[in-house]
Amino acid sequence: MHQGTWLPLAHAVFTYTGASAMYRLFMLPVAAEQPDSAGRAHVRRRPAPGWLLAVVAAVAVSALAGLASPSAYSETMDSMEASSAQHRFDIESIESRVQSAVLSAVILYGSEGAGAFETITPETKQTGTIYPFVLDAETLEPVANGAFPSLDGVIPDTVTLADRTVDDVLSDLRLNGVTWVEYMATNPNTDTVQLKRAWLYLHDGYIFGSGHYLFESGIQAVVDEAVAMFNSEGRAAFDAITPDVPALTDALYPFVLNFTTSETVAHGAYPDKRGAIPISSLYRADRPWFQIQQDLLDHGSTWASYVFTNPNTGTDQLKRTWLYLHEGYIFASGYYLQDSRVQSLVEEAVHLYTSQGTDAFEIITPEPGERLGSLVYSFVLDEDTLVTRAHSGLPDRVGTADGHLSEADKSLSQIRDELDSEEGAWVAYLSENPNTRTDQLTRTYLAEYDGYIFGAGYYFPDSRIQSVVDEAIYAYRSHGDAAFETISSGDLNTGNLWPIVRNSTHVVAYGLVGPAKELGFNYQRLLGPISEVLSQSEARYANTPDSNLATAKRGGTTFTSALSQNPATQTEQIKISYGALHDGYIFSSAYAVPDADAQSVVDYALFIYESNKENDAWIDIITPDDPVITDDIYPFVLNATTWKGVAHGVLPDRIGVTATSIQETSVRSFEDVRADLDEDGSAWVTYTFLNPDTGTKQLKRTWLVERDGYIFAAGYYIFDSRVQTIAYDGTLDYDQLGRDAAFAKINVVPDKPNSLYLFVVDPGNGTVQAQGVDPSLVGSSSDWQAALAAEPNLLNELETENGEFVTYKFLNPTTGKEETKRTWLTMHEGYVFGAGYYPPDPTGHAAFMWFLFG
Repeated sequence: MHQGTWLPLAHAVFTYTGASAMYRLFMLPVAAEQPDSAGRAHVRRRPAPGWLLAVVAAVAVSALAGLASPSAYSETMDSMEASSAQHRFDIESIESRVQSAVLSAVILYGSEGAGAFETITPETKQTGTIYPFVLDAETLEPVANGAFPSLDGVIPDTVTLADRTVDDVLSDLRLNGVTWVEYMATNPNTDTVQLKRAWLYLHDGYIFGSGHYLFESGIQAVVDEAVAMFNSEGRAAFDAITPDVPALTDALYPFVLNFTTSETVAHGAYPDKRGAIPISSLYRADRPWFQIQQDLLDHGSTWASYVFTNPNTGTDQLKRTWLYLHEGYIFASGYYLQDSRVQSLVEEAVHLYTSQGTDAFEIITPEPGERLGSLVYSFVLDEDTLVTRAHSGLPDRVGTADGHLSEADKSLSQIRDELDSEEGAWVAYLSENPNTRTDQLTRTYLAEYDGYIFGAGYYFPDSRIQSVVDEAIYAYRSHGDAAFETISSGDLNTGNLWPIVRNSTHVVAYGLVGPAKELGFNYQRLLGPISEVLSQSEARYANTPDSNLATAKRGGTTFTSALSQNPATQTEQIKISYGALHDGYIFSSAYAVPDADAQSVVDYALFIYESNKENDAWIDIITPDDPVITDDIYPFVLNATTWKGVAHGVLPDRIGVTATSIQETSVRSFEDVRADLDEDGSAWVTYTFLNPDTGTKQLKRTWLVERDGYIFAAGYYIFDSRVQTIAYDGTLDYDQLGRDAAFAKINVVPDKPNSLYLFVVDPGNGTVQAQGVDPSLVGSSSDWQAALAAEPNLLNELETENGEFVTYKFLNPTTGKEETKRTWLTMHEGYVFGAGYYPPDPTGHAAFMWFLFG
């Protein structure tokens, strides 16, 4: 040990109780304001000169006794956590505890040498906010970590991808002995990667460090401000915290509870929560409420996680909240993990670019064709041209102009203004979800840096089922196996989403058990062996090696696609399932892709409405000047009282016209639909309406949401959904069974001719690879040739789009006649998969309605 021998002496001055006057004088970094490349000022910190630290050492010699033993180290670290509630959570005090953690580790090393590393590293993962770590200064490999006992599969604390190059960091350490650095690291509380600010000290060939997660420090600062307001203004602060009307906000907001009664006395986003007891949130946290209260009594502060409604999305999401006990009140604030994940991805991309330059774009982007089935994705755009420079979810977008920002809920000029004046901007738009291969609503965070727009986002449908799974897992964490009864009761269901829990052989909890029991259905069949409970397609996946989520990527979570019957339409549809492994159980939830796509369009329309209320500009944004012929799902808006059109995404002449199709042709009574809207604010309705792309009336399933006296709606045509499902299922078989087995399965011809057959074509030579119909009925021609004749540019469109509907004349195998056929085509692994139907006449349509709904 040759350098830094003064550290134990300096450390004794402040003995872990926060920043003493001596500590503030000699140890706090000196702030220097420096402009960044965009001209904005940022605070940079530099370490105090070494001679100041030596002065501290000189006055601290007498305070060394007893601080170097392992037991003293452990007690000291515990006291740091226990005493943290006695100090305000401003950045200064947080960073003083970070430096204290580093120095305590150095003291232990001075006493025990390398044996200290075992003492620092726990036997099981710890969730303390501030913990020490040690890196080998030559290899940068972790040799001790106070949170993670094993770094296998976990992103360790590292400076290899910091806000400056490793050489710069090491140079600072060699020159000054200490330095501050920012980088991405796994938060042991959430197992998500977040931006971390760490203090590093070079000593005896090792880098001793500790840090704090900036996102969580910001939460603590919000709580601290609320406490300061209360100390200044008393209970009047509660009125100042609470807005007059619900606030749609991206900002962090505080809320306050009465410790004794749990009553909400102030809320920064939802004024109607005042006077309420949050039994649906904190009472369903990651541990029982009485334990949270005891933690507050013991330590004065604690973290808790639970599912709550994000005010800016209107969707339930997992929330991590800081609770602080003061004068009989719990002051609190939290952040939504889904939002945090994408903000962290943006921060990570910016840091990569800062240290790696444009090479960072290759790190972000996977190899072409490797679409990532993850919850979130990141991308980089050229600020001026909006050309995509990197994309983690859709690598084939690189090099193409991104048109999504021009179709967002805010104008492009407004987005640019926000990026110029704020740290970042949130936007919403429809974008391809690689998991579903359809367009869904995304919530995207953008930040501008050095001529680029760094962004990351998540898909609303994916977020919804993840929240259902999160709440089920937290119920289990809090109540153990007793949570299975709660899950099966349906209490955790959200709309038409519900959780399922299974082990390797059985389904042990199912959110539909309670509702089925109330309706008199055979609910017992929902629990039991996987093969008896899940559909054939779902069970087939559940029993494959891939279902072992312990070996799955992304930390024991995965998305799967399966064919399943939608009970609302009595037709098979693609279902997307999100699963997470916890304590030997797989917790999952799923959505039907067509339903989710319709809900995404409604969500999109609601975002446009909220962002463009002034002068009713939202009406013109939704409504085109002239009728539009499209196979896309489109929005429309009705007056909730008169049911007359207010805005329409394809038929502007529907404005002012009463929605008689819904009122008169609904499969269930209009009164029932209206009752659902009154009770829940949303409803599904199935009725007949004109399909603008076929010119025929078809059965349509539509999602309705009531807000501010309007009904926002969007739906899909069930015939279109059926053939899209057939084609998508063929691609799933291709992925799961392999090329030859999948094509052999498709080539099985039914006993009776079926017009809804699947075919696969090699577009390179036009040869049919597989088809589910007797070739003698088709002759020498093929669907592909007929489709190309109808739309010569078809191949190029399939290579750049999710899929395409094409209409052409072709032989109907069930009638033996040439008829107009509407076919959905999609490209997958170099092949074109297609399925189509013959638009029905009124008699056929009525028969299909009877088949579906009786």
